[in-house]
Amino acid sequence: MSKITFDPDEQILAELSPARRSMFFPVLRLLLWTGLFWMGIGALDQYMATQFLDAPTVEACMWLRRGLLVAWLLVCWRRCVRHLVFRARSRMLLTDRRLITATGHLRSRIGQIPLANVVDCRAHRGDVAVYVAGARVPLVLHSVPYTRKFERLLKSQIKSVGPGNYSWEL
Repeated sequence: MSKITFDPDEQILAELSPARRSMFFPVLRLLLWTGLFWMGIGALDQYMATQFLDAPTVEACMWLRRGLLVAWLLVCWRRCVRHLVFRARSRMLLTDRRLITATGHLRSRIGQIPLANVVDCRAHRGDVAVYVAGARVPLVLHSVPYTRKFERLLKSQIKSVGPGNYSWEL
């Protein structure tokens, strides 16, 4: 997270990554796709082992097997592994002055919200909704570990920082 700079007197209160339980379904999908593709590859290998095939048919079966392997790699990357890697790289940082979120993508997007602009926050299950002044919808942080504890910490920081200087006049 070298894109983020901190003031020397800024204190980091919490650094969180998404909860491990949020990785359950991508891992389950990975196991499912692996099982399906390798059953197909095993059936193709069984067919090639039991049948008396000529050279062009064997070559065609081998190309089909290679194609299934490449398709398996692409599907597993696209549907499962990519989500696991990005989820493991995403971060939520709470300092005494701002809330920082970073997506886990290759070109990670950094979002910074000064705590003076945060009006309220609410936790529901594994998500924390952060209400920002001037925004129509809340910023929702998904799969936050220790949701209630993070909510209490954020609310205490909002109270200690106080409201920002809002100019509602046109």
